[in-house]
Amino acid sequence: MRRALIPVILTLVLLTACSPGGVGTDQARLFATAQAPLPAGYPLTTQPKMQAMAHWDSLALKVAENCAKALAHFDPQGDLRVYVAPVAATPFGRTYREALLTRLVDFGVPVSFKAAGAAVLETDLEMITHRRELARTKSGRLYVVEPGFVQAKDSNGMFAPVPVVSEESGFFDTPVPASEIQVSTALIHHEGYLFRDSCIFYIDAKDRGHYSLNAPTGDVELKRFSLVDK
Repeated sequence: MRRALIPVILTLVLLTACSPGGVGTDQARLFATAQAPLPAGYPLTTQPKMQAMAHWDSLALKVAENCAKALAHFDPQGDLRVYVAPVAATPFGRTYREALLTRLVDFGVPVSFKAAGAAVLETDLEMITHRRELARTKSGRLYVVEPGFVQAKDSNGMFAPVPVVSEESGFFDTPVPASEIQVSTALIHHEGYLFRDSCIFYIDAKDRGHYSLNAPTGDVELKRFSLVDK
């Protein structure tokens, strides 16, 4: 069996050595298609992580400042008051609403105790926990298709080689948190938006109870089940 595989292996090696990317010139048109999109990396970016009440206050500061700018634009006379709608009764919801009230007053925004006749500042929160499996290598690097690559033909009508780039495989960096939240805030008046903001943050899995009423706290054991057709 092993002897039968040797000619096949030698043939693949020769094809790879004699043509870019292992594809012969006369076969380029055939190999420039795929049954599914190829995985590609993203340009390196960062994302903030919520892990202190000061971070909640920083978000409230940013939102309050933008609300004040929106009111100065849409209501230069300063007659419109703002009502901060209740947020979900979680540690984050209660603390964040209090921080919004304080910061709005700091920026001179007139705050109303009632929604009637006022612009309403609403907050919505979405939380998600991924079950992602990040590729790991001993060297800390792997190779993926260059972000933003679009397949095209050259002046000779041939498909250009697919460019690959080096991607961090988690060998050097810290583990990426699996849980994230999106905090969306909207200032609404007369059935329209005066201001809207959406921010995404990492959170520790053990802190999910700060953001959701039904989220478990502490370490959570995940179990996998499979259905077997007998």
